[in-house]
Amino acid sequence: MYKKRNKIAKKTFGNFPFLSVIFSVSLSLLLLGIFSFFLLSSIEVKKIIQENTEINIFLNKEISSNQIDQIKRTLFTKDYVLIKDESTLDFISSSDAAKEFSEEIGEDFVSFLGNNPLRDLIILKINSDFFEQEKLTDIENDILKIPGVYEVDYSKEMIEDINTNVRNISLVFGGIFIVLFLISVILINNTLRIALFSQRFLIRSMQLVGATANYILKPFLIRGIAYGLISGVIASATLYSIISLINEKINEANMIIGFEKLSIIFISLIISGILIVMLSTYTSVNKYLNSTLDDLYK
Repeated sequence: MYKKRNKIAKKTFGNFPFLSVIFSVSLSLLLLGIFSFFLLSSIEVKKIIQENTEINIFLNKEISSNQIDQIKRTLFTKDYVLIKDESTLDFISSSDAAKEFSEEIGEDFVSFLGNNPLRDLIILKINSDFFEQEKLTDIENDILKIPGVYEVDYSKEMIEDINTNVRNISLVFGGIFIVLFLISVILINNTLRIALFSQRFLIRSMQLVGATANYILKPFLIRGIAYGLISGVIASATLYSIISLINEKINEANMIIGFEKLSIIFISLIISGILIVMLSTYTSVNKYLNSTLDDLYK
């Protein structure tokens, strides 16, 4: 009879409800993952907007092609240039600009004025790391020092609006992420407390027969790590399925955030699941280890 009871105790010790814990933890991690996806997507959208903002560099009149090539080579050496090749610069000659403008207004304004008032133009895209107003002012002053450059023009008001909106959105998203993370931790912790409630008398029995705290904690922590790992994998797989479905419905959605950054979210969900479940399991079991017999009946 004793052997039979001992066998049952070994079988059930360290065990707690599988489906309820996995479901609750996976759902909490999935919500966290979905918001993380939107947070990273907003960062990528911000970067795309910034890197597609153009700076217009107007050149001196009667400038030679050699001087224009020299200006381009000089710009390629700058850290603030987005890509250091021809794809980052768009050169529009004064004659091409005049032809395009004449087509827009439907009249040859060069013949009417007797000369072409437009200048050769280099359109430059800059690195998103230099999108602050102070840095853009430094960039403007630096470009004006290049021989052959007449004027640098960009929309200061639009850039200031973009920076303000990005700053506000980042604060809102950051605050929501922190609140959502705390809610997820609380939900997972409460789920595990309820799940381990049925083990409190078994923990007490193990203490009475002389089992150490580490011996009692070990099977619970191992099970908690396994549950956290499984929940993280389930949440990551579900999130990937949702994103894949979105990409099928909206073909250009995959342009916003690549698989490399998605994998960061998936790994973070798995690690978060393991750590949160393990810590919640530790605190819950440790609570019963330090409880009196009267406390166990409450």
